[in-house]
Amino acid sequence: MKDLRLTDFLETIDGKLLQGNPDDHIRKMVRRHNSLSEHCLYFHTSKKALKAESLAGKSGYTIVTEDKENLPKVSETANVILVENAKDSYWRFIDYYRNQFQIPVIGVTGTCGKTTTKDMIKHILKRSMKVHSTLYSQNGLHLNLNYLMGLTEQTEAAVFEMGVAYPGNIRVSGKYFKPTVGIITNIGEAHLEGCRTMENYIKAKGEMLEVLADDGTLIINADDANIKSLPIALYKGTVLSFGKDETADFQIVDIQFEQNKMIYRLRVEHNEYKVTIPGAGEHNVYNSLAAIAATAAIGIPIEEAVQRLSTFQNMERHTKLYYGDNITVIDDTWSCNPSSVMSGLEVLKKMSNGMKEVLVLGRMQRLGNQERMQHIQMGQRLMDIGGVDQLITVGPSARITGKRAIELGMNPAKVHSVMNAEELEAKLAEIRDEEMMILFKMSLGKMSPSYRRVVDKYRFT
Repeated sequence: MKDLRLTDFLETIDGKLLQGNPDDHIRKMVRRHNSLSEHCLYFHTSKKALKAESLAGKSGYTIVTEDKENLPKVSETANVILVENAKDSYWRFIDYYRNQFQIPVIGVTGTCGKTTTKDMIKHILKRSMKVHSTLYSQNGLHLNLNYLMGLTEQTEAAVFEMGVAYPGNIRVSGKYFKPTVGIITNIGEAHLEGCRTMENYIKAKGEMLEVLADDGTLIINADDANIKSLPIALYKGTVLSFGKDETADFQIVDIQFEQNKMIYRLRVEHNEYKVTIPGAGEHNVYNSLAAIAATAAIGIPIEEAVQRLSTFQNMERHTKLYYGDNITVIDDTWSCNPSSVMSGLEVLKKMSNGMKEVLVLGRMQRLGNQERMQHIQMGQRLMDIGGVDQLITVGPSARITGKRAIELGMNPAKVHSVMNAEELEAKLAEIRDEEMMILFKMSLGKMSPSYRRVVDKYRFT
């Protein structure tokens, strides 16, 4: 966090210093009063009164509160600021702190590819800039404050994931981050447990248009039908698109699948670039396009972005291929939703080259009351692309996909239902054959560690 004095923002939050020194410094902001320590700032927005015992032994901190009547005795070295509305003052402070940084801030949302796109952008930028970003796929709203406070005097650019579990999430994240560049990678079926309907989920992703700076840049997937349904024309800033569509500003001309890498030609206006990215899958090509477009929007030459992406390393369990003597494993077990299942299947189909195709499918996550229907539809989609040689479903939800595949003509002897890791391991051993490619498509973070051991066993066979 940038070092601040109380006097720097006291007027901004409309605060009155009841006790303390206006020249005291703030070096950290905390969400909970029990985390207070010297030079920490805490906004007491709860309706519950502060308890004296929770402040015992603490000194040198600053509390902002609207509850003057119930304020307990505090340390003589503490600063107490009285405001009329603590929540309003909190957001005024957030706005004030974000405005201390006149830097490019890139916000990334989408059903799939957020983390990879964010990491690609950071990889491109970090060679020449000091970059701050969200960590891994950790994009929950409760983390926003810490991420914002991670901006310092040295930060030259920031890249933040902006996830959606419920409508309004991006509006809240937007208040913290105020992106100058916004990316929507794609919009597929996900998080229906919070958004209830696909229409609500699409609108929730579209909140990016509301929070993006009017003079900023919106970057969208030109091939995504759900993104096309958003009121893009209402956005006042620059709009850039990427994809195969001929109208795309960053257009894919040709894609080649090679072992552990993707090669494609990128056309921008009248120029073409040969791009090589580590990893497998057309979805990663789209992620890289979004990253190139975003970094170009803030001044990185396309040639440099392309060169830097050639050394990018994808995250673990994001469509990573592992080659053994006779078995190839695609580990795509970071998360599991309909869009990512289809992306994984595309890799399986493109890379199998005559090997026996095996899909291990777990429950698709966060679909709410749409879960059963989405698993039925996945059976249809699987058969539409020609099915696989062996389908192993894990758990009762995924079993629905297997039943639908059988109804549509898949050989029942090639469809297997397992309910635990031991059964999965036994079934894989039973069907094991030479020249076999296995796609593990589950969310290991939601499953017992025993499943991870099965996947890892085959990864390193």
